[in-house]
Amino acid sequence: MGDSRPWLSAAVDTLTTARTGLVTEHGRYSWAELVAQAGALAADLPTSPYGWVVPSDGSVRSVIGLLAVGLADPAPSWVLGDPGRWSTGEAVGEALWQAGASCSPPGSVPGVSYATATSGTTGQPRLLFGDPAALPDAVRLYADGMPEYADAEVFAACSALDFAAAFYMTVVPAILRARDLVLFAPHRWDVAVRELDGRKGVCLAAPVLAALGGRAASSGDYRGLSLVPAGGGLTAARAERISAGFTGCSFLTMLGSTETGLLTVGREVREDGHIGSPLPGKPVWLADVGADGVGTLWTKGPDTRFAASDGSLLRDADGAVSTGDLAHLDAAGTGYFLDGRSDDLIKVDGVSVYPTAVAAAVRALPGVLDAAVSVDRGGPVDRIVVTVIGETTEHRVREACGALPQPVVPQRVVITAGEAAAYNERGKVLL
Repeated sequence: MGDSRPWLSAAVDTLTTARTGLVTEHGRYSWAELVAQAGALAADLPTSPYGWVVPSDGSVRSVIGLLAVGLADPAPSWVLGDPGRWSTGEAVGEALWQAGASCSPPGSVPGVSYATATSGTTGQPRLLFGDPAALPDAVRLYADGMPEYADAEVFAACSALDFAAAFYMTVVPAILRARDLVLFAPHRWDVAVRELDGRKGVCLAAPVLAALGGRAASSGDYRGLSLVPAGGGLTAARAERISAGFTGCSFLTMLGSTETGLLTVGREVREDGHIGSPLPGKPVWLADVGADGVGTLWTKGPDTRFAASDGSLLRDADGAVSTGDLAHLDAAGTGYFLDGRSDDLIKVDGVSVYPTAVAAAVRALPGVLDAAVSVDRGGPVDRIVVTVIGETTEHRVREACGALPQPVVPQRVVITAGEAAAYNERGKVLL
């Protein structure tokens, strides 16, 4: 922390001479023209005591705002999120809003910071703070560790920009590597497929939304396309439906979070809870490993955060961070199986139950679109409730739960037909 140089300074010359740019449903905008507008905005940016709010709606103005805070000298603090929640209401150039006091990181932070907004696991909006000077190092880490990123000509995202995966895995790499960036709404896959057809690219979208995209991509060559299933939930059945439209595509599965950045990478569609191997160049390890081999995942790197507005970030004295994800090593000792999170680990009749593992086993059943595990704490002891979206039977669900390495006996199984399911803007089913 403490570096006041603009985090975009090293990329300016490449951006202004590139033939690439931003693509939305409203057209194409070259990086050169966007940088010119952002530079003018940055040059006249007044002082703001708590920094600036960049709108996260994926519009042209949001990209101009992001470029402006990356070009301003000295570098300001900024938040990527909803101006209606995080700003004072005072706008500059319709692309930046003065941030309110709630946008200041907790504790003493030497130098500038950036933050992305997230609902978190509690549903309460919060900010996760990082060092903007570290963003170029994060992109280099991704490009060095994943050939798909090094070779990509285009990055695309079907999500709000304050969704950490969209910000880190598509927006920032596209800008700092001067590649095409496609930002599109779930109903405008036609915008994305035109840019992705026949090119090497990375596209981030929730699996259920990517399946919709496959319908729009009824013909074309997508052998260079790597689809990143944001939010998880990629099953073999969904992968088959997606691949039927995006002919020749591959999948790049990842475990990461707003707090930790990218942890692990996989290239197989698996339904057994395996989350791949650590991103090359980024340390990932288990701490507090129990007798069952399950421990808490920790990491360090340029894409990790140093503070949370609610003070709940798990961080040690050396700067390592964790979300409390629980995992164990695979047989080869090079990858991990995810077992859940420390804050939702359940003890039922003295047995540890990992909700993520239970949900994954149920999702693997034919006809199941999604599943979730909750706890009924209304009685004298905790009891498991499994909620399922799709076409299956209670008997099959109970069989899947009973076949786990540590068998689980649900108290209740609730099944809802697939056509009755609803999804949020990030493609996650509302169970």
